[in-house]
Amino acid sequence: MNRRDFIGKSAFMAAACYYGMNITACAAGQKSKNRIGLQLYSVKDHLPGDFRGTLQKVADMGYHYAEAYGYNGTFIGKSLKETSDVLKELGMELSGTHSGTPLLPPDVQASEWDYWRKGAAEMKEAGGKYLVQSWLPAQNIDELKQLAEQFNKVGEICKSSGIRFGYHNHNAEFKEMDGHIILDYLLQNTDPTLVFFQMDMGHVVNGGGDIISYFNKYPGRFVSWHASDFKRGQGYCEVGKGDVPYEEMFKLAAQSGLEDLTVEQETEGDIFASCKNDFDYLIKFPWTKQ
Repeated sequence: MNRRDFIGKSAFMAAACYYGMNITACAAGQKSKNRIGLQLYSVKDHLPGDFRGTLQKVADMGYHYAEAYGYNGTFIGKSLKETSDVLKELGMELSGTHSGTPLLPPDVQASEWDYWRKGAAEMKEAGGKYLVQSWLPAQNIDELKQLAEQFNKVGEICKSSGIRFGYHNHNAEFKEMDGHIILDYLLQNTDPTLVFFQMDMGHVVNGGGDIISYFNKYPGRFVSWHASDFKRGQGYCEVGKGDVPYEEMFKLAAQSGLEDLTVEQETEGDIFASCKNDFDYLIKFPWTKQ
């Protein structure tokens, strides 16, 4: 590149950033921001061998956010801050991470709470927004009651660090424990100011739940959606190709409390092609571009 070309290109980049584009996004070639993220568990088979290259492919699909998983003090050997820095270089942001501990039995040790304090502090440092418990430790109604209380305590820990705590369902939460639907019990016995819910849509359908009914019954509680899909009688599939009623759901986005939209894809085959198809389906909804 000669000097004239260099100066011309530099002037274009400066002008683009001046007129509202993020400088990091400019450098990374990010064309536009949106409100769609990817749960990186979707590409778990590729990240350990090529961390940056895999994230580059995610950025190239158009995703603006990424959600980490399996946080145990690090994420695939990297701190949350290191992960966030790589994402920023690629024009993306770290939204949060799936974490979690057993939290049971009743005599939870101090180290248990230290885990959450450390995670909350590190997520805040990384510029993310939340920690999410992504599995259910409770095996009976007494443990479920205790778990709801402990979720409130974790919520307090996160709130004191300036982030939020949430819970991510699978399909088992639509079964009963002592006459209570598990997910409903957690919704009814956690403080809305301390605990949000990350509803995984494909798991709801697989578990026999009614997404629209939950939006109507518990307004404002589903701050985060995990965009997945499930075709009854067939299994999990790409977003928009199953029985999750996305058209109807987005009409109730505000009522549900939606702030964070994150794709999770766990199908067989070309996972990158599926994640791109998921993005292309979701970007058509106006909410994703606000």
